[in-house]
Amino acid sequence: MSDLLTGGCQCGAIRYQFEGPIPVAYACHCGECKKQSASAFSMSVPMQYARLQVEGSASYFVSTVFSGRTKYNYFCGDCGTRLWHSGSNPPEAITLKVGTLDDPSGIAPMGHLWVSKKQPGIELDPASDQHLTQPDNPAAWRSNLESGT
Repeated sequence: MSDLLTGGCQCGAIRYQFEGPIPVAYACHCGECKKQSASAFSMSVPMQYARLQVEGSASYFVSTVFSGRTKYNYFCGDCGTRLWHSGSNPPEAITLKVGTLDDPSGIAPMGHLWVSKKQPGIELDPASDQHLTQPDNPAAWRSNLESGT
């Protein structure tokens, strides 16, 4: 894909757009991602925040991830939709939530994290890159997914 991509929160208070191509998506099956998505896993695409043109102002809260690093969790303050995560505030490198895209059709995860916590009954593509927990260097892993190595 290399067109204009749009998305936003559930209530429409926050909208964004960016020029494609869409980065390679991955899914996370950890307990935190299940909670934030209210589903069996969360699907994200890594990208630079500067690619987004955002209308509206996202709220955020701070959490600590498994590695001990700080994560900023950006969401709509009106409807609560989780939009993206970043290791910094203001955001620089983000993981955009695929479910917030207006048309996420055709986006399949190329990799899976925390498959040891995968919900029963969820079948994964055996050709996808899978990790029982998390790679030592998640940024490098995401970059390798992007480059196909």
